[in-house]
Amino acid sequence: IAVGVGMTVVAHPFTYAKVLVQLGHEPLAPVMRRNMFFRKQLQYPSVFAYIKHINTTDGYVGLYRGLLPRIFANASTSITYSLFNKVFTTTETNSKCIYNEDSSNNRYKFPISQTTREMAARCSAIIISQPFHVIAIRTMAEFVGHETIYTNIFTSTAEIYREDGILGFFAGIMPRLASEVITIWLCNLLAHTVNTYVLTDTVSWNYGWCHQTKQTTVGTTFCKLTFYLRQYTHLVVGYVAQIITYPLSVTSTVMAASGTRLRAGNPPCMPVYRGWLECLKDLHKTGASNRGSSMFFRKAAAHLYSASA
Repeated sequence: IAVGVGMTVVAHPFTYAKVLVQLGHEPLAPVMRRNMFFRKQLQYPSVFAYIKHINTTDGYVGLYRGLLPRIFANASTSITYSLFNKVFTTTETNSKCIYNEDSSNNRYKFPISQTTREMAARCSAIIISQPFHVIAIRTMAEFVGHETIYTNIFTSTAEIYREDGILGFFAGIMPRLASEVITIWLCNLLAHTVNTYVLTDTVSWNYGWCHQTKQTTVGTTFCKLTFYLRQYTHLVVGYVAQIITYPLSVTSTVMAASGTRLRAGNPPCMPVYRGWLECLKDLHKTGASNRGSSMFFRKAAAHLYSASA
């Protein structure tokens, strides 16, 4: 947890800027520059320019607006996830003991069971941490209208309960849960499929097998390549899943602020959405569903409908 808190503190200015971009707030004028393919394109300034603008407006301390609820959110996520795993450790161990990898009937049985447990653990952590997540988003969103409504955990809790009741603490949770579920299943099952049917057992199951059977130089090299490819399969699949589910992340952030007393959550900055599906559809329609996905090459056309209004 201590390491997580340290990383949260260090990365917070970048997260802060990303949240504001996801909300559509673009205070800096776009400029003509070359994109990653060296083509001229109208782009918003990079995340570093955005952070500098926040620093100029609110000072150095202002860069850490919303840090405390984020720390609470991350800590509650880690604690809940750890406790959930401890409770189900025995069950998972027993499942591994009876699992037969060579059986075609069981080839997907254990991965599905493991993925289901992982999904339950992460979703439980999200549900527990969501109230702190909402407070963090709304605290950071105050930068748009320079309000002082969400000044601390206690006043923020009172404000949310007074405005929306208990459900207000879970604003934007559905797209966040949907993103997590899709990511987990896509990562685990797709990685398992690739490792099982593409990087097959007939090539090599592990690096040690290659040495034990004294393969030829070419065969050993190929075995090494297969072994290392397997180590990075989950990483590559995770990156793909993140790209696919990123619009849900933007939707969750927008829904956490939509309809509040904050300027960032009301017209002309953003519509007041009746539900997250309506929000997702509108973001896709206006080309804003991926805003904040890149913090360096940010095409201005993707953010025409923004909180800069």
